[in-house]
Amino acid sequence: MRTFLWSVVFLLISAGYLVAQDFDWKGDGGSLLTKCSLAVRVFDGEKLSTTDALEGSFCVGYILGNHDTDYMVQMLEEHEKITLMKHACSPSNASTAQAVRIVVKYLRDNPGRLHMPASVLVTDAIRSSFPCKEEPPPPKSP
Repeated sequence: MRTFLWSVVFLLISAGYLVAQDFDWKGDGGSLLTKCSLAVRVFDGEKLSTTDALEGSFCVGYILGNHDTDYMVQMLEEHEKITLMKHACSPSNASTAQAVRIVVKYLRDNPGRLHMPASVLVTDAIRSSFPCKEEPPPPKSP
């Protein structure tokens, strides 16, 4: 058991070192597109280097974190009876791979926006693919 734990520690330290060596994250759409393109290659079954696979997994975590934040704000709005922003309404059967592909397509279709913050672009991509249905206004009183 001790050998297993040391192996895990070594693996985590090695992975961190590999990522730190070539981790080019600027927080913009261009950086995200690079990392998410790697994730799509993994989803498609391609074998990547450890470094590329880790960078692709960064994309997955980034998109999931962004989506979780959007959901958290939705719950806050419902509790406080306020509206802060428009949200995505992803179906319960939407997969992580689908979300990554949506973001990659959005980034490729909007190259003029790649300089923008990645968080804004992820939100725009998911929201445009899974918009929430607008509630009709209440009927007017006669």
